[in-house]
Amino acid sequence: MKITRHIHACVEIEDHGNRIIIDPGTFGAPNLEGATILITHNHPDHVDPAVLKPGMSIYAPRSVAHAIPVECHIVEHGRNFTVGSLNVEVLGSEHALISHALAVAENVGYLINGRVLHPGDAFQPLKKVELSLLPVNGPWVKMLDVEDYLRKFPPQRFIGIHDGIMNERGLAINKKFLTALAEAYGSQYLALGEGESVEI
Repeated sequence: MKITRHIHACVEIEDHGNRIIIDPGTFGAPNLEGATILITHNHPDHVDPAVLKPGMSIYAPRSVAHAIPVECHIVEHGRNFTVGSLNVEVLGSEHALISHALAVAENVGYLINGRVLHPGDAFQPLKKVELSLLPVNGPWVKMLDVEDYLRKFPPQRFIGIHDGIMNERGLAINKKFLTALAEAYGSQYLALGEGESVEI
């Protein structure tokens, strides 16, 4: 499988000509033509209705399905489906807590071929994942949360995502801390920039 990191939380996974793009949001999206689109939740940085067109193959939780202008397959925790050679398991149901003053949004994660985890905006409690796409910045996450997750559920390798609101100085600080945390908890941090890929 080839994993390409796009902006913020948008990630592309390709295997034997099958393409999945997860969370093409309003921060920017790659070419979606011919891809199956997976959406974790209905926040704008994860879904941009303007780029979703009739005829696209889209999978999303119910709250997203009611908010976008095109038809999609509704998913929920425990549902599995396939995209060609890619098996997709749906995990979780709630967004991480942002504020006690705000309602908790619906959120699902996706485990691809049992190997690659995109959790959306949550820390999915899944052990021994080969490659985790790990949220590392945002109004609901701090570095202590990342450390706690790596301590309890260290993946073999991880790519930091959900950092689209950071400037270059913040990204450099993140890279330093994430590299140290990976070493401390027996994982490997892959510092992919926008448009960069890794094959597993």
